Amino acid sequence: MHDTPYDDELDAARATVKALGGAKKVGPIFWPDKSPENAARYMADCLNASRSERLLPSQVLLLMRMGREVGHHGLAEHFMAEAGYQRPVPVNPEAEAAVLAHQLDAVLDRAAGLVDRLALMRKLGASS
Repeated sequence: MHDTPYDDELDAARATVKALGGAKKVGPIFWPDKSPENAARYMADCLNASRSERLLPSQVLLLMRMGREVGHHGLAEHFMAEAGYQRPVPVNPEAEAAVLAHQLDAVLDRAAGLVDRLALMRKLGASS
């Protein structure tokens, strides 16, 4: 049920890694404890259907996020299409920042109110 140009999720992941500059660039980000060559090879193995190595779900999510940063949405689009969803729409970073700022303001206002209430309760407790 997919309408993406990819045969499967590994094909979409390979396209994302390619859009990010290849396994030699992406592998060391995922596995900084490995040498760059070993990390690149491990990434290639994870994206090879005939190998047993696989990315963890959190690593697939990281790969989708990294792809988004460079304007490549193929992996996210593939998963959404396979799951029966419409194509994903990337969030506008400025709009997301505005929502987060609004949420943070509300949390800080609530915290200030709690601090004032606590101070009042302590004052009332001290005068008893």
